[in-house]
Amino acid sequence: MGAPLPEACTMQYVKFGNTGIMVSRLCLGAMEFPDTLEESEAVALLDEALDSGINFVDTADAYGRGSSEEFLGRALTPEKRDKIILATKCWVVMKPPDRNTGGCSRYHIIQAVEDSLRRMRTDRIDLYQLHHPHPETPVEETLSALDALVKQGKIRYIGVCNYFAWQVAHALGVSALHHWEPFASMQVRYNLLDRGIERETAPFCRRFNIAIMGYGPLDGGILSGKYKRGEPIPEGSRVSKIKQMQDYLTDQTFDILDELTAMAAKYDLALNQLAVAWILTKPFVTTPILGGKKPEHFRPMYGLCEVVLDPADVARIDELSQHTLYRPHSNQPMTEGSSLALNRW
Repeated sequence: MGAPLPEACTMQYVKFGNTGIMVSRLCLGAMEFPDTLEESEAVALLDEALDSGINFVDTADAYGRGSSEEFLGRALTPEKRDKIILATKCWVVMKPPDRNTGGCSRYHIIQAVEDSLRRMRTDRIDLYQLHHPHPETPVEETLSALDALVKQGKIRYIGVCNYFAWQVAHALGVSALHHWEPFASMQVRYNLLDRGIERETAPFCRRFNIAIMGYGPLDGGILSGKYKRGEPIPEGSRVSKIKQMQDYLTDQTFDILDELTAMAAKYDLALNQLAVAWILTKPFVTTPILGGKKPEHFRPMYGLCEVVLDPADVARIDELSQHTLYRPHSNQPMTEGSSLALNRW
């Protein structure tokens, strides 16, 4: 269990990429709402997050095949809705085997937006994201559909998830050529055990003023502190269900976790809190997305904007986790915000 939520948290807010809106430094991920929580518990958790100052909520039509969006539609009163930036996504085939109910075609995007608006009981989506690339659809078709929806007022801004930097660069060029709405954000996986975006995506986003939303800040729970060297993997945990994740629990990983746990104690933090606090030191990350299946997974995170890590400790965490960096171009410098920013491999 992490440190308790301070009685009075001071949330920080940052500009969201190339837009004019300000979002909270922490984003509430609603992937597990309400499938793993009782409805009343999920509503209380949402209210608590908003009371802490969070004004950014992320979901997707794929989460629970629409049940996450439907929950938000029930839980967000008009007053609450007007106070937040609400983000959702499309791409997943919603009515298999009909493949036209997924992807990034004009046909699907327009229908998906209408369905999300209905499920969330709202008249607009603040950030609409493409969940994955869809090479089968011409980028011009996708972007023209999104631009039309922006002009209609049904969506306010657009972004992507799980794209390569070159794919977004291509899209930005097409948008500029046709005077269409440009992508404002990239949602990518980022944590201290998975720092691959630091090579190319992060420098690209800083250059073109694209917001980065980092999902998986605890690496699927590996940074939660629940996994111990030499002990059985807890039943029902994500790692117990995904064989690939079990391969990550190496002696090298546990060496990192042991040192991080000791470092966290210096700040009266738990390991999971330190992992998120470290992400908040990275200037290229606009907001990490908080996720979880229980209220106690969220509450310890709300006050982390007030935590100030010693630069020496940040540098040590960078050093500990540098082996996880993806190195496609070893002659290129790291992005700003890394302890290795000016060094070459």
